[in-house]
Amino acid sequence: MPHGTLLVVEDDDAIRGLLVEYFKTHSDVEVDAARDGAEALHRITTKDYAVVLLDLMMPHMSGVDFLSSLEALTSDPSVKSLETPPTVFVITSMYDDAVPSDDIRHRFPALVRDVMRKPLDVGALAKRVEACL
Repeated sequence: MPHGTLLVVEDDDAIRGLLVEYFKTHSDVEVDAARDGAEALHRITTKDYAVVLLDLMMPHMSGVDFLSSLEALTSDPSVKSLETPPTVFVITSMYDDAVPSDDIRHRFPALVRDVMRKPLDVGALAKRVEACL
């Protein structure tokens, strides 16, 4: 896998730990983690990330709220502070009929590359991330 930076945003300690360890072990990528959208937003404004793996349902700031904030940081002239937004892969346990993948992609077309449902196929996810680095 090409070298790059990855931010895993997931409130579930077990899933976050699994993803961080997988990418650290199986790829040439620098991996950071955040427990919620608020922590992720802080990290994204202090460091450039090529890819973000983003859970939707989190405390303090949801994945959708994070995406709205990230969109503002990249496009709103009054707060613009990021020149190049990271590619975002949304990971969620919510069923497609509750939160349709197409709705998320259409709402954030410049940010969201794909929506993947839990349980994750980590190998398939890694291939998708690799294509973005």
